[in-house]
Amino acid sequence: MTDTLESPSVASISRLTVPEVDTLPQALQDQIASLERQLGYVPNWIRAFALGGAHTARFNTYLLALLDPNSGVLPYVDREILATVSSAENGCSYCRLNHAGSLGDAIGDNKIGTRVAVDYREVRELSARHRTLADFAAKLSAEPGEVDDADIDTLRALGLNDEEIFEAVHVVSAFAAANRFSIFLQVTPDDQFFN
Repeated sequence: MTDTLESPSVASISRLTVPEVDTLPQALQDQIASLERQLGYVPNWIRAFALGGAHTARFNTYLLALLDPNSGVLPYVDREILATVSSAENGCSYCRLNHAGSLGDAIGDNKIGTRVAVDYREVRELSARHRTLADFAAKLSAEPGEVDDADIDTLRALGLNDEEIFEAVHVVSAFAAANRFSIFLQVTPDDQFFN
């Protein structure tokens, strides 16, 4: 007899309790509804993270604003490069899969988005700008104490100002937190990632 894999139920998308939406703070309910309108489904990460209640709502406000295509000082595609590489370097399968698709959409090439999520170092097609941002995201994710003035100078040589550099740090840092939540909770990737 062979074991078969089943599609995850709401209760199995996380190692911990997944609260009912109607029991959550209104701000978090609103975020869930907004994501459902935007994506056409409720992503597993927000349901799994919802256990944090008001803390999660505040974190989501921060995280979602960093990746809003219509905000930020860095172009959206730059922020997606940072998020995708950070997720890969941190070993977060959920975020890696999620942002492989988002990066592919932003670049206009899903294959490159997926390849960056696997290992950006093997993607020859990356522009010099995106390779430099990816290198920065990888270093800040894996060895934050090793980031030095030369790394900042390299970003400035791309034309980034201090506000843009600091926004890059925000994206990488926010994803360090989100990756750790996802890894700890073992959030099940959404079926939509595989369509």
